[in-house]
Amino acid sequence: MHPLPRSLEPLSGESLVSYLLRLSHRLGLPPLHLARMAGLANGFHRNRISRKLLLDLAPSQVEGFAHLTRLSPQEVTQLTLLSWRDRYPPIVRSLNQFQRTWADPWLFLSSPRFCTSCLVGNSTTTQRLHGGPWHKSWHLPVVFACLRHEQFLEPFCPHCGRPSSGSEFLIPRANDNTLHPAQCRWTSAEPHAKKRMSRACGGWLNEAGPHYVQPRPTAASLGFQQAILTRLSSSAPAAETAEYFTDLRVVATLISTSWPQARYLMDTASAEKVDVYVRGRHGPHERQARDAPPRDPIVCAAVLQAADHVLAAEDLSGVLSQFIRAAFRTSPSHTPWVRLLARHENACSGRLQAAAEPLTRAFRKVGGSQGIRAPIRDDYRAEHIPAFLQHDWYQRHLARFSGHAPKFLRRVAAVQLVQWSMGGSRSDAAAFLGINPNRVQFKVASEPRFWAQAGCDPTELDAALRQLASELGAHPHLFVDYRRRREALRGWALDRTTWIALINEMQPVPGSIRPDFDDRKRQEASVFVWTQVTQGEHLFAPRTIAARQPSNVRRRWAQRRSTTWFQLTRPDPLPHYADLRRVLGDYAHRLTSTIDSGAASAGES
Repeated sequence: MHPLPRSLEPLSGESLVSYLLRLSHRLGLPPLHLARMAGLANGFHRNRISRKLLLDLAPSQVEGFAHLTRLSPQEVTQLTLLSWRDRYPPIVRSLNQFQRTWADPWLFLSSPRFCTSCLVGNSTTTQRLHGGPWHKSWHLPVVFACLRHEQFLEPFCPHCGRPSSGSEFLIPRANDNTLHPAQCRWTSAEPHAKKRMSRACGGWLNEAGPHYVQPRPTAASLGFQQAILTRLSSSAPAAETAEYFTDLRVVATLISTSWPQARYLMDTASAEKVDVYVRGRHGPHERQARDAPPRDPIVCAAVLQAADHVLAAEDLSGVLSQFIRAAFRTSPSHTPWVRLLARHENACSGRLQAAAEPLTRAFRKVGGSQGIRAPIRDDYRAEHIPAFLQHDWYQRHLARFSGHAPKFLRRVAAVQLVQWSMGGSRSDAAAFLGINPNRVQFKVASEPRFWAQAGCDPTELDAALRQLASELGAHPHLFVDYRRRREALRGWALDRTTWIALINEMQPVPGSIRPDFDDRKRQEASVFVWTQVTQGEHLFAPRTIAARQPSNVRRRWAQRRSTTWFQLTRPDPLPHYADLRRVLGDYAHRLTSTIDSGAASAGES
């Protein structure tokens, strides 16, 4: 293969498609013929130019095209989208998968939107003859406007109206050498014309159609477009940019699915166009999370810009909750949008994952896709959380959510706080706190009845818990090692000597009737002390005294357990139990100081 006698210098930002069209026009050769000469069209793709070429070229193809056109390999590679592979996730994802490279609708537009003014070209001889460049950025779904000419890109030919959607052709009529690069190459819709007799539309794309006035983008839209292009440049951090585009994609899908929830984020004209777009895509009662960008540049700009506003919200979790509830009637974790989020969870930003977690139960993992849930907080540790949330914490942050289930909520809150700190599952967190999952429920999940009783949704509860977590992390000097206390009192009970000493501290009971101070009451007193020291639930306290009793005695004690516990904890206790509670409380305080100081605790006998 010999180099071409004449070639062209690539224009700034030009795509491979643009270069082939302009070179074809200069030489009078079909684009397909040039592609075959360079080794870009052979084998299965001999009669068409594969879309994969826009993504990446094999080394032999780069070498062949560079030799044919007298370009450097670097100049040839710059004609593709490969330079954005680390910044625009659909590119690298498609290159790594054994599937059709155009399966991802966010990857690129085969038939790009275009700027009529750019296609006119400038005053240079080359551009006067062969037109201006088709910019490779026009292939990206996130590029909707031309900053130089401050106008929206055109989505279709103003003469024939094609393409109305995605196309399987990178260059339509690739064997046609009669067309200028700025002419429409789509075949005219002539119902009775034979394939070989068909002709191209031929309409000029570098001039506006008759009676057609394209609205101008606002300054905000142009600023947003500039921000996107800046992210694609080498000046922006690649990893952060990749996460941003994934976040933008996921939230844009939620916006179109939950429409018209995001109407307040758009101007009236844009909202009306989005309304038409959504009605044409969904039925009146259909709520599918269709993960595809709008081709209409005005709709695309409005949806993406609204998604950017959502991502910038201070209360991102609360905003996402509103959109999800507007879009779906089912549990958030079962919605199509959550399945979409799960597919992209490893590419999303940590902020979006954290905001979506209470709604979707999506989370980061450590150790790969089969690993365990990663911790999301490091400003406190799991041992700083009591098994039954402290009363003052509960009153300040969660009391308004409790409804008819305050005990359940205090247990759930403790498990959640531990899980945020240590990672793993909620069952792991419950086990760390000593909560027996066979005896009580400790998961909220998305129980409709619970949220109806509580009068809130999981987002509100999550926000309150995060506020509590932040408060804990801000005061490390107040941390208490509740795990040390639980370990110190594992298998513990008041020994008889201590029990008698405590009884002697009580005031004498007037009258002839004396209260019992038997082993049954010693067991219940031990449970009371254990709850005061560990801040745990009495349901999980050790009952070593009862465990040594015969089965019939254990049953008899169990029948009286609730009554005794009620008397010990009621707000208006009887005189005997008030005095006993005073004595036990003082002992619990002394025992707590002993354990926290590192000294051994009292043993059981």
